[in-house]
Amino acid sequence: MSSQPALTALDPEGLDLGAKPTTAIGRGYAAAWQVFISLRVTVVTLIVITAGCFVGMFFDQTKSYDEHVQQWATTPWKLQVFTFLEMYDVFASWWFGLFVVILLINVTACSLERLPKIWLDVWHPRPELSDEQLRGIRHSWRGRIAEGDRAKAEGLIASLLGARARTSTTGETRFAFAEKQRWGRFGVYVVHLGLVMVMVGGIINGKTKMDGLMMITEGTAGRLVRLRGPGNLPYVVDLGFSLRCDDFRLKTFVTGDVMEYESDLSVYDPAVPVKPAVKKKIEVNDPLEYGGYTFYQASYAPAAGDQLVQLDVGPRGGQRRTHSLSIGDKLTLDDGSTFVPVEVIEEFAGLGAAVRVQETSMGPQGPRTTSYVVFRQYPDFDREVRRGAYDVQFRGFDQQYATGIQVGRVPWVPFIFTGFVVMFVGMAMAFLMSHRRYWARLAPAGEGKLELVIAGAARRHQYAFGEEFERVRAKIVEVFGDGERTADRARALREQRRIAKLGDASKS
Repeated sequence: MSSQPALTALDPEGLDLGAKPTTAIGRGYAAAWQVFISLRVTVVTLIVITAGCFVGMFFDQTKSYDEHVQQWATTPWKLQVFTFLEMYDVFASWWFGLFVVILLINVTACSLERLPKIWLDVWHPRPELSDEQLRGIRHSWRGRIAEGDRAKAEGLIASLLGARARTSTTGETRFAFAEKQRWGRFGVYVVHLGLVMVMVGGIINGKTKMDGLMMITEGTAGRLVRLRGPGNLPYVVDLGFSLRCDDFRLKTFVTGDVMEYESDLSVYDPAVPVKPAVKKKIEVNDPLEYGGYTFYQASYAPAAGDQLVQLDVGPRGGQRRTHSLSIGDKLTLDDGSTFVPVEVIEEFAGLGAAVRVQETSMGPQGPRTTSYVVFRQYPDFDREVRRGAYDVQFRGFDQQYATGIQVGRVPWVPFIFTGFVVMFVGMAMAFLMSHRRYWARLAPAGEGKLELVIAGAARRHQYAFGEEFERVRAKIVEVFGDGERTADRARALREQRRIAKLGDASKS
């Protein structure tokens, strides 16, 4: 007795791509493959990653390793667990990255496992409708028509299935097949592709990104960026070019509160003949971009050195001139009067910043020295209250600053952004597109009759497709009537099975 190889049917979910492996290596590979395509692995991995996110929010990732140890890891076993799991830098820890890689492999394996089957089903469907296939289709119309209505039936099929329908003939049976929005079948795999792009970009960014700080004093340049590594340990990175702060401007309100600050930056790159290569004024939310780096205006700090006090001095009621003086410096006017700022008071009796000035003026009886306070918030205080020969106003401070530049580099952001776009496109394909198929069959039924069958099936949105097919059924009924009822078809199938069983019993 010869055995024939079993033919694998191309069902709507695809086909079996191969037999079970026989070697130990093959079985091990198959077992590992089954693990990575398992939904359980997906669920467990997502739970661990979610838990890692909560842990990362619970442990302050900006603190150093020593600060964490002093805070709570005081016992040996806690310190061992904390160090082993790298709780001080959860999102860059070995276990968090491991589970992200596992999720990446899981998503890729699931796609590779199922995509070829769906691809074959989409590009190589079964256009010829069989009775076996018809039994699994919910929406259909089946009936007998006169032989003379063949042309009418073919015209109806063409109008219902459209001009792009594929037709074929087997013997005297004519088949037609059409489908709509078949690309919707690939929506979930497009989502997988976008997710893989996001995860790959995130993993690479985690290893190549930069988020550091440069403090550059006005009139100087720098090329080293200070960063924090695992455990908040500091290290530096050389940019390969110099960044110079030409000027820094701090603007304040009359009360002394900071209004805004900005820096004039110049880039000097040895590889670029133009000097400077780039010049730009940066301020908050308006950074400089160069060489893949982004330079943000982040902070400022007073530079080391003497603080200069700005005083406006002039004759009473006349024009005043601005003078910048260090504490203890003497301003001498043409008539021999001198003014010396002796003390800066950040807060004077709730009236704000003030400076104490010592004035020496020449009078009929010789030099006369007085000491008084002028306030920054009240420019007319000295003129209206003291009423001296000279008006003195405390304008503010002339302080040299160091600008704080935050340096960022995230080279794979466009790739990650593209991954998110791909994900959204895939979700639109998966949820908004519904793959629908229509079959038609026109076959001889004997006694001068033809059997006309029109069926349809959809992958999702069954309720909407049911309404759509009811409109198709209404057009068929309008031409050929109600056709064969489902109960009649079931009764005929039972009769066929009964006759087949009787025939088998008679042969035995």
